[in-house]
Amino acid sequence: MKILLAQLNYQIGNIKDNTQKILSTIEQYGNDADLIVFSELCITGYYPRDLLYQRSLIEQQNEAIEQIKAMTTRFSAGVVIGYVDINPGIGKPYFNALGLIDSGTLIYRYSKQLLPVYNIFDEARHFEPGTEAGVFDYKGETLGFLICEDAWENKDNPLYSKNPIDGIKNANVDLIVSINASPSNTGKQSERFELIKKIATDCSAPVAYVNQVGGCDDIIFDGGSIVIGTLGECLSQGQYFSEDTVWFDSKNSTVISSPVFLSKMELISQQLKLGLADYCQKTGFDSAVVGCSGGIDSAVTIALAVSVFGADKVQAITMPSQFSSEGSWTDSEELCANLGINLVNYPIKEQFEHDCAEFETKFGERPSGLTQENLQARSRAKILMAYSNNYGNLVLSTGNKSEMSVGYCTLGGDMMGGLSVLGDLYKMEVYEYARFLNKVVFEREVIPSAIIDKEPSAELSPDQKDSDSLPTYSILDAILHLYIEEDYLTNKEKEQYEVTLKNVSMAVVTKVKKMVRKAEYKRQQAAPVLRVHPRAFGIGRQIPLCSA
Repeated sequence: MKILLAQLNYQIGNIKDNTQKILSTIEQYGNDADLIVFSELCITGYYPRDLLYQRSLIEQQNEAIEQIKAMTTRFSAGVVIGYVDINPGIGKPYFNALGLIDSGTLIYRYSKQLLPVYNIFDEARHFEPGTEAGVFDYKGETLGFLICEDAWENKDNPLYSKNPIDGIKNANVDLIVSINASPSNTGKQSERFELIKKIATDCSAPVAYVNQVGGCDDIIFDGGSIVIGTLGECLSQGQYFSEDTVWFDSKNSTVISSPVFLSKMELISQQLKLGLADYCQKTGFDSAVVGCSGGIDSAVTIALAVSVFGADKVQAITMPSQFSSEGSWTDSEELCANLGINLVNYPIKEQFEHDCAEFETKFGERPSGLTQENLQARSRAKILMAYSNNYGNLVLSTGNKSEMSVGYCTLGGDMMGGLSVLGDLYKMEVYEYARFLNKVVFEREVIPSAIIDKEPSAELSPDQKDSDSLPTYSILDAILHLYIEEDYLTNKEKEQYEVTLKNVSMAVVTKVKKMVRKAEYKRQQAAPVLRVHPRAFGIGRQIPLCSA
């Protein structure tokens, strides 16, 4: 059987365009393949969330299915689609379903059995789990079917009361077809490969795994569709972070080179670029504006924006106060000259002094030191938002995960923006990414070494350094990674603490944990954060504001 895996970029709720992509693929390859396989919920896009409560969405999807059925009457290939199926019985109103269409008829349907409700997932909110194994005879072969989470049950640490793989294994299938909307994060690509490899070897059947690609709000799908043989060998593989078609012929397959995994920085770079590009394209923005402080975070944000929009679509604004160093201006000038973008100098000194004087007049005392720092940050945010209102550029906030974790940021100030592109990168990763941008993406020094080498400072008070308020970032990041990504330090795993943080006092760890807890209210009011790590701030990390 000749299989085509269609790795496409869908938009949630855009039934018309999603369907056109599916129809165009069938029209192009419908007589070249025996089976064309599309990804999970390909018609509605993944994940529609509460759009599923809108009856019109399901009506439009069902009309699209009729179009797909009609298209298949003109071609020899069968078509596998992911769609929302109506549940006629008790329970949730829908199934997350897979349908096999041949010659205008839906000849087989399968409902996803395992519905994830952890991290960024909440499928049980809308879907009822299926109960039957995904096995069907088609064109002389017995096919096994899985939908994403169905493949992820772990017998060593089970989340569910059953494992859909068992039903397929017992049926002695010839080929397993898995349709997916599997989000990308660091470490996911190799983890995914090992998972599929185990299924292929355990079931003695090749696995054809199709994934979608593209950005959806804070989540990015990386593609990487793959076919793995019964010995765990890679038989075919698609590109990462772009649309692609992946072919597999079960009668004439050959082993290709080892599976491709991106390095951590390659993944981060491509993921952020696609996440930013798709967020803007799917929400109607085509340009960006960024506050340019001369620091590492704004420099990396601006460089990333240029790589996505082009130099003519990125506006940088530097907004010095009396506390800004000369280097913040000269480094900003050099950065923007290297990137070929416009830089506007918009000082805030007079506005800051006016605000302090007005505060003292109205309230009888001059603002405190911290209040003065926040006034500066909010003055800058006001300028950026005014520019956005006037010209339509998307404001990109520049904060990193380290600062957001501990609240070293100003609500209504530097947190202001339509999207946070670095909000899931720790500070040391931002430095690493800056070097990667220079060396690999631009292949020249666009981010000046002076910016990379300077000591971090918010420059909101005289001679201020980040280290005045925080542990050094290498130590802070290590603590945060254990606390946020791995949920250590919450149950006093002393051994892990001692291995990773053996030279850090428990008092420092306790202080950082307290800062993280206190800053939760800020993060819940922040711009959406492009997800890179398994535990990003946003829908995947739900912490009550009033928790102890």
